[in-house]
Amino acid sequence: MSGYVYSDRQLREWPDASQAAIYYEQAQNAIYNADYWKHRALSAERRMTEHECEEQ
Repeated sequence: MSGYVYSDRQLREWPDASQAAIYYEQAQNAIYNADYWKHRALSAERRMTEHECEEQ
């Protein structure tokens, strides 16, 4: 994704196909980000549970 977010006002003036392309790109980016952070959280959780802490 380009990093630019189009406002609803801008998108309403675009043809339907162009609007659909932008919404699809935004959805794909959201899915990618959700998967990325899910894997990061699961990895951190796994490292925390595997870590054996020896208290002094």
